[in-house]
Amino acid sequence: MAKAKKRRHSKKGFTIPLAALAGFIPLANQAVLGWREGGIVRVGDRVTASLTGYDPATQKWNSGHLVHGPVPIMLGILTHKVASKLGVNRMLASAGVPWLRI
Repeated sequence: MAKAKKRRHSKKGFTIPLAALAGFIPLANQAVLGWREGGIVRVGDRVTASLTGYDPATQKWNSGHLVHGPVPIMLGILTHKVASKLGVNRMLASAGVPWLRI
């Protein structure tokens, strides 16, 4: 009786989800602007305002700040999920593109 071939399964390699990573660019930009304005203290103020909407410098909440924090991060993650569902990432992997996924 012939033996069945054993299937080999290689574990997934290291990949970088570009869409999810791109969602953090506006937050990083706010951190850089804060550094230019007033150093590490202002970086903390800007990042806090961008992620929560509350600006410690003015002690007020403004929903407009959220455009630089959770909104682009969630859109990036959603884009990554949709690209995975549509098979774009699988096509990139089969085309031999190393490390990068949408």
